[in-house]
Amino acid sequence: MRKIIYGLTLFFLSGAFSTPAPLAHQAAAPLQKALQHQVAVTLKLVQVYVTDKAGKPAMDLERSDFKLFDNGQLVAITDFEVRTAAETPRPAALAAKAETAPAPESAAQMGRKFFFFFDHDSNDFAGIAKARDAALHFLDTAILAEDEVGVISHAFMSGLIMHCFLTRDRAKVREAVLRVRDVPGRKSYGTGSADTSAAGTIVVSSQSDPSGAAVVVSRSGSAGGGFNYTKRMSDLARALRYIPGYKNIVYFSQGGSISNRETRERLEEMSREFAAANAPLYTINTETPDPFNPKGTQGEPTLALVAQLSGGKSYKEIGAIQHIPEIAADIQTLTRNYYVLGFPVRQTWDGKYHKIKVEIGRDDYRIQAPSGYYNPKPFKDYTDIEKELHLFDLALSEKPAGKPPLLFPMRILRFESGEEGGVLLMALIPPAVISAFAGRRIEVISLVLDDQDNPIGRHQLKPDLVKIRAREVVFTAEASLKPGAYRCRIILRDLESGDAALAYAAVTIPPPTSAGGLKLFSPLLLTSYRPLLTWEEENKKGARRWTEIYSYDPAKYALLAGDVPAGTRSICAVVPYAFGKLGRGPVSLRAALVDAAKGTRTEVPLSVIATTRRDGGEIQLIECGLDGVPAAKYLLYIYGEDVSTQGVSYAQTALTIR
Repeated sequence: MRKIIYGLTLFFLSGAFSTPAPLAHQAAAPLQKALQHQVAVTLKLVQVYVTDKAGKPAMDLERSDFKLFDNGQLVAITDFEVRTAAETPRPAALAAKAETAPAPESAAQMGRKFFFFFDHDSNDFAGIAKARDAALHFLDTAILAEDEVGVISHAFMSGLIMHCFLTRDRAKVREAVLRVRDVPGRKSYGTGSADTSAAGTIVVSSQSDPSGAAVVVSRSGSAGGGFNYTKRMSDLARALRYIPGYKNIVYFSQGGSISNRETRERLEEMSREFAAANAPLYTINTETPDPFNPKGTQGEPTLALVAQLSGGKSYKEIGAIQHIPEIAADIQTLTRNYYVLGFPVRQTWDGKYHKIKVEIGRDDYRIQAPSGYYNPKPFKDYTDIEKELHLFDLALSEKPAGKPPLLFPMRILRFESGEEGGVLLMALIPPAVISAFAGRRIEVISLVLDDQDNPIGRHQLKPDLVKIRAREVVFTAEASLKPGAYRCRIILRDLESGDAALAYAAVTIPPPTSAGGLKLFSPLLLTSYRPLLTWEEENKKGARRWTEIYSYDPAKYALLAGDVPAGTRSICAVVPYAFGKLGRGPVSLRAALVDAAKGTRTEVPLSVIATTRRDGGEIQLIECGLDGVPAAKYLLYIYGEDVSTQGVSYAQTALTIR
């Protein structure tokens, strides 16, 4: 089983506290009211494309025109839909449900998904540049508002790299496409331009990871380029089974020759894996015509073979990339006009493959349908790449596949120590979540992602839940970050079932300023002592810096990582700060609550419990009165003034009273 390797040369992954509101995927309504069933049986949905002799979508068929076979057995088509580009999906009349009605795949999950795939090994500089331009044209002209798009690339030394997971954010996809870069496997010939200014400099990557990469999802040894390629691609295809619905792969490559039987068999096996994953490849030849070598590199056979066997379409001719407007329109037409056939299957968690065959009673029509499907398998049997895609689906997707994660609150604290800046991720895992995972083997993962969703920090812990029972748990992880905007996730995941719980928040690290005045750091909120278990990520470099900045007596106080119960009379906070160049204190603090909804401001009484001197500054332990403050969501502001210089600063954190 191959180890997953991340494509960044930084320390390894994944402001204010936030009690998560329901995520978008939890609030999303299905596209239609049809297909609502129970769970004893699963409703398997199959997308079928039908074209006439001219290659145009044929959308005049009825349910009675189709026959569907599962492992050679004719099955009843109980559900039938016609989806066309000219209108929103419309369900046809549904058959009467069986006594034990099957549970459907979500209609939303049957929507369009695309991955732009850049094959660096079978490309040259000109081909890569044109592929980027073509992907951007496709993004601008063929992607609808509800479509999801991801970006993947492959190179021999770097492996498979996920630059962008499925998202509806076009700007994020555009930036990911422009960041795709690696060393091409071929020299540039022909008459094309190799201008790569839009994407920056091509980074040479031998043993190191490519610049701008997000996640290297598969990297093999050096058993040979062709073998590595088909092995990695098969791994990717098997992982894509996890994502429901069709995943259309827009594949930019110059292909390659099929020189022997072994090569053909590997390509056929790889293509069948994509077909089984409902991931057809639309292969587009990026080779530039060469007047001195009209036959080019003769990569058309590979492009044609993998497209045909995966259920896609090949645009294999040399120079095809120059016709991307027509190709994009053709793929747009093919992927927006199709039928959905539904049939009930018993839920069996054995991971076995079922061969599907779809027939129609029309000789003048061409049918394109998946060659089969795999029964689900237990999460514990997932491959490394499948588990990694599952993790990033939880962290990034608007609608993660499978069971929605439980939610729990977290907060992020910004601080500095010496010349470095840092953040503390702190999450309260409540008893209800702990109880849901009682007796299970779990892992806790913290992820920090930059504004391009590149994972720049990751920490992992495998705690023992046997003795925890229903106690509250606080998880903490620390990261050093450069100026910029970040998204942070803490994920608790069952190692057997894949069930998960999630906390999320965002933080912005401002650029350093030349001003040398007083600087307050994020306050660490405390409450009176209560039994509380703390899980801390492992720090191989030694002691954690945040405990030096935020020192308190754990025998008297407990971390306040969640909400404050209504009626609480006061809370405490550790407020660290650094003096300016001329500052020496003392520092006077005051506090105020700002209602997040109304914007009203209320001064709250503040008293200093203790002041501790530290290098370059001080730490104050304070108490803030909350007597009579109504339940609401607030921002707690702490203001500081250095009496010696009259320099002022403030810090804030979110505070919810329930």
